[in-house]
Amino acid sequence: MHPAPSETDREALPSALPFSELTHIVQTGRIPNALLFYGPRGTGKKQAALFFAKACNCRADTDRPCNICASCKKISAGMHPDMIFLGPAENKKRITISQIRDIGRIISSRANEAAFRMVCILHADLMNPQAQNALLKMLEEPPHRTFFILAAAHTTPLLSTILSRCRRIDFQALAALEIKKILCAQYGLDPGTAAIISGTAGSDLDQALRLSGLNRGDAPDWMMLRPWLIKGVCGFLTEPQHQRVFKSLDLSRLLSARPEYIHDAMTVIRTVFRDFCILKYMPDKIVNLDFLSAFKDISAMHSYARMLTWMTLFHETEKRLESNSGTRLTIDRFFLSLSVFE
Repeated sequence: MHPAPSETDREALPSALPFSELTHIVQTGRIPNALLFYGPRGTGKKQAALFFAKACNCRADTDRPCNICASCKKISAGMHPDMIFLGPAENKKRITISQIRDIGRIISSRANEAAFRMVCILHADLMNPQAQNALLKMLEEPPHRTFFILAAAHTTPLLSTILSRCRRIDFQALAALEIKKILCAQYGLDPGTAAIISGTAGSDLDQALRLSGLNRGDAPDWMMLRPWLIKGVCGFLTEPQHQRVFKSLDLSRLLSARPEYIHDAMTVIRTVFRDFCILKYMPDKIVNLDFLSAFKDISAMHSYARMLTWMTLFHETEKRLESNSGTRLTIDRFFLSLSVFE
């Protein structure tokens, strides 16, 4: 039987995560062959998988995970050879059968050093049917001391036979205030920065960690992108008409040149237009308080109806980007629509 996770690690996890259920599994030592982490995007499913993997493999005699033994440190640093993460390949939307077969070849041999090897399939609901059938065979006869975690935002795309072989654990969306507390308490961010990041990311913990630079991956330097982008939007909205179109297209050109930044850039722009709309009624609730003066100037120049129109244009643009419309053309259209007014 494994001891309970440590109090330190307990405090590091968001309170909305199903901590007690994961703890119970570790305490009993009865590790399921497969777990389904189900819940909205950004609810900490990957963080919970890492916590669970550490708790199962911690070398401390008590208070697992200790976060200081070699196993815990390797897992935290993403350097443990037996902790396998899988998601859609770069620039692909689906997890393919070849990826699952590659995993099968890896786990066909014994684990390198882990007591329990983990295979975590992120966005498992993006597996195509062939990949799911290949995975099903592994779940029916899993290698010794290897467990699977399937992280998914939707269960409908998953085969019923896969679902029946997984122990389901539900994850709930986090409130922005709770994410702010996590960023301050766990990662040491100052309250002002944490408030802006949590307000921008909303309930998406993964994006909040990425924006803060704590889980960067391929994310842009948000601390530079955000002020540059807000200044650019505010700049052309306050320009004379003959200069607005030129400046808006220039901003579109610069932004479209880095398509990997679009998702985070649109998240920032969403908060800007939201701030415009609520400034008149709830100025203390705006996200970008450091731009309050500029927002007040814009509010004085433009009608509330126009600001609501901007928000509508923004939502239409989001839908076009999600439907794979051409990025440059879509962004050009958005900024031009914002700049054309009398």
